[in-house]
Amino acid sequence: MKKATLFALKEDRDALLLELQKNGDLMLISDGEKNPLEGAAEISDQLQQTKEVLKFVDLHAPKKSLFSAKPTVAYDRFLKEIQEGEKLTKQLSELSERISTKRNEAATMLAQVAALDAWTDMDIPLEDLQPTENTTYFAGYMEDAQVPVFKEDIASLNAEVISFKEAPEGRALLIFAHKDSVAQVKHFLKAHDFLDMVFPKRTGLVKEIAVDLTKAAQQKNTVADDLEVEAKTLSGRQGELELYYDQLATKEERMAQGGAETDKTFYLEGWCRADRTGAIEKAVASVTDAYELTFLDPAEGEIPPSVMENNALVRPYESVVELYSRPLPGTMDPNLFMAPFHFIFFGMMLSDAGYGLVLTVALYILMKVLKPKDFVGKLTMVVLLGSISTIIWGAAFGGWFGLEWKPLLFVPMKEPLKMLALCFGLGGLHLIVGICLKLYSDLKSGNVIGAIADEASWLIIFAGLAMMAVLPGEIGKWTALFGAAIIVLFGGREKKGIFSRLMSGVLSLYNISGYLSDLLSYSRLFALGLATGVIAMVINTIAGMLAGAGPVGIAAAVVVLVGGHIFNIIINILGAFVHSSRLQYIEFFGKFFQTGGRAFVPLALRTKYTDVTN
Repeated sequence: MKKATLFALKEDRDALLLELQKNGDLMLISDGEKNPLEGAAEISDQLQQTKEVLKFVDLHAPKKSLFSAKPTVAYDRFLKEIQEGEKLTKQLSELSERISTKRNEAATMLAQVAALDAWTDMDIPLEDLQPTENTTYFAGYMEDAQVPVFKEDIASLNAEVISFKEAPEGRALLIFAHKDSVAQVKHFLKAHDFLDMVFPKRTGLVKEIAVDLTKAAQQKNTVADDLEVEAKTLSGRQGELELYYDQLATKEERMAQGGAETDKTFYLEGWCRADRTGAIEKAVASVTDAYELTFLDPAEGEIPPSVMENNALVRPYESVVELYSRPLPGTMDPNLFMAPFHFIFFGMMLSDAGYGLVLTVALYILMKVLKPKDFVGKLTMVVLLGSISTIIWGAAFGGWFGLEWKPLLFVPMKEPLKMLALCFGLGGLHLIVGICLKLYSDLKSGNVIGAIADEASWLIIFAGLAMMAVLPGEIGKWTALFGAAIIVLFGGREKKGIFSRLMSGVLSLYNISGYLSDLLSYSRLFALGLATGVIAMVINTIAGMLAGAGPVGIAAAVVVLVGGHIFNIIINILGAFVHSSRLQYIEFFGKFFQTGGRAFVPLALRTKYTDVTN
């Protein structure tokens, strides 16, 4: 990584930012505030409004096909903001607000009708329901079981109770009381949890008001329905809105950071790849010759963003690393060493050649049609490569849609010890590669003693244990003891005093249990592969039983076969990916991987709905 600094004239800033965005190689950075350009806030507001309008349009526009590809737009056309897009956004935003208002008003009216339902038998117009000089009234609800008790309580008072229909809140009651009895009536109402009713400020009988409110609500819903038709018509221009959204989004990113400035000049700072400095300078020079552009190495203690660079086969597995953490700049990129193991482990866990064929074809078509990019594209490619591995391992184990057919190696369910030996063998190789990578990293950084004492010693022990299993004599034992001696002598080298060092070294030998635990983790390769095969066999067995029940049974068997195997594929894809990745994250990366890197996110054309072409 290089740190780029650019000085240029303010009059060229817009054109320079546009060209740098098209170039896509410079990640702008700032100390403190970003100093957005004038008008950036308005663009953000327009973008938010367009985002809300697109949500509204999704409710009215025809549903897009899952396999529909993004429309392509030439770069020159993409730069020309569509004025109709802005007008259409405002028009649909107003429509959405009007529809929402009408619906809310109608809902409020219907809620009032529902609240008045218990009072429709009241023969007193609401305008006449008023306190008089000598009386007042209480309208509300009381639990039905409390009404008789309440009437008994106020029987001696100068008050009258009129009951109406029951509502969810309780029995509707209208109580008239003489002013001399008001305080006592209030006391009894409170004692019986009386809930006040607030009538709408309207005139006439309640039943008439309810009819009027219902008609008014219907009218407002009718108006909203007409507006919905208009919105549906305008939603046919969804493509214009999506293009306008992408134009605003790229413009917002471009204007978010204008850099420091004087009256006539401005200053930008950013990170770029060392191999792309020439491309950045060419982009700047294409706009103006009045500039100063320099590229410097990161300062001491400064951590630049990191970029992983790999070949076409390894590149998809960068997504697996990104789900964990990016490597610290200047340290080892694990993808080249991790990718083969992830490929192998994924196939072993899914382990059905028929499933692998279906998955390979489906993902290949999906990638051709949808053309997923960036992280999603990489992740999809990881699963596609894993499906190819599944075909290989499925053929080796003789698994085809839960049926056994001509295994090239052996059938795991019939020879589980061979399968476990294979899993532990691959797991041991995986762990040793991780240790070797740590050894290389230590040697590269000059930590020779650490490389020998912490990594090479364990490799010697493992080599000795392997020789004890396959070679006669005691050479294996002495080799293992030699490795253990290195650990005892140097494992506690940071301690003070000979006794403390030796004790710490002896205790370091306990790490053998950690390696054993790591090795046992690879039994999940067998477990998940076994689960895939057993579930597939169960599906086939159930389908076979149904098929013997006549035409209806055959139809049911087809449903079970298709639905069951699709479910088995989906659930085991998830399991294969998660557990393959887990073996990398825990058992492999823990041996050597240094985390702490951050993503390199340059100023670039990032669109959601369209693909921009040169």
